[in-house]
Amino acid sequence: MKSWVKILLGLLLGVIAGLILGPKAHIFKIFGSLFLSLMTMLVVLIVFSSLVVGICHINDPKKLGRIGFRTISFYVITTLIASSVAICLGYLILPGAGLMLTQPVIATGVAQLAIGDFFLSLIPSNPFASFAEGNILQIIIFAVLFAVSITFTKEKGLPLLKVLESLANTMNTLTHFVMMIAPYGVFALIAVTVGEIGLKVIYPLVKFLICNYIACLFQLFFVFGFILKYMSKVKMVPFFKGMKDAIVLAFTTCSSSATLPVSLECARKHLGVSEDISGFVLSLGSTINMNGSAIGQALSAIFIAQAYGIELSIMQLVILVIVALFAAVGAAGIPGTGLIMMSLVLGVIGLPLEGIALVAGVDRLREMVSTVVNVLGDAVGAVFVAKKEGEINEEQYHAATWMDSDI
Repeated sequence: MKSWVKILLGLLLGVIAGLILGPKAHIFKIFGSLFLSLMTMLVVLIVFSSLVVGICHINDPKKLGRIGFRTISFYVITTLIASSVAICLGYLILPGAGLMLTQPVIATGVAQLAIGDFFLSLIPSNPFASFAEGNILQIIIFAVLFAVSITFTKEKGLPLLKVLESLANTMNTLTHFVMMIAPYGVFALIAVTVGEIGLKVIYPLVKFLICNYIACLFQLFFVFGFILKYMSKVKMVPFFKGMKDAIVLAFTTCSSSATLPVSLECARKHLGVSEDISGFVLSLGSTINMNGSAIGQALSAIFIAQAYGIELSIMQLVILVIVALFAAVGAAGIPGTGLIMMSLVLGVIGLPLEGIALVAGVDRLREMVSTVVNVLGDAVGAVFVAKKEGEINEEQYHAATWMDSDI
């Protein structure tokens, strides 16, 4: 049985157990807390190793200067747009409103700092202390500076990079192990929640998924469509036709990493993107460009805040957009990592980690569409950069269509 089916089954059984046991379902809380602790345990090393390795992939100074800057700028801007759209939809549709869950005691975080204090708090005076305290924002800043330093150290920095690549792969394996108990953790957490509030949680979850799908479709057809048609000066239809194999694989596997070989083949054979550009942009994008994941992270945070009746300030929303970007960058391109990164997002803006249980059961349904957005965002970036660099065969690109179209 596939892992997402097990998680969905855990959700359903948790609902049933919660309805039958009522408040007595509280006996499962310790197991849910154990699962949350395991997920939190992974965050620091996943974010640090993934960020450093992803940035160090830009090892050519020329690419780092021109193509690298253009690529990363593209990824950052589109990801910020994605998370901003998700937040707007969250406040427009209000998927979590009406649940009014009891707020657990939560630690106050950077979200309540003044703007000046917030930016000062980003710089770690002691990186080891940042790791020990789990200060994710400081770890991210240190990881970026560390990666750039490794890149400019060149050959002497390669042994350290290999160690971090090994660490990133090991953390991905550990994530798989933790996700093996996810169905039991979800069962425990949702049983406790339903035991307290009943079936009121089902309708908000449907609204949550609808919000996510609308945001993803907006990103696909409006944001990416605008970039293709008006900034890259190519038609939209050939793009989606040329990427159809990658779309199907992304939808079924929920893995940007697993889809990368197919995405490379589609970009080169169907979209006419050069091997250098496609290899650089798509490989980097599979690690740090996660538009769909940013949508999921931001919308999940809004949903959980509404479910607990927590009002987020403007400052918290600004931080949410930024943290959703970094969480998407730090997330490995494998199924289930979104839940791990969710603990990062909730912790930074001061929301209860228990809220993860509300969205965990439908995370696979969210992830299927989000992964398609992730993969196509990389491909759009490749087309955009290739067009700017004059390294795209437009005749080959426009041949990948099944109809005459001006779209």
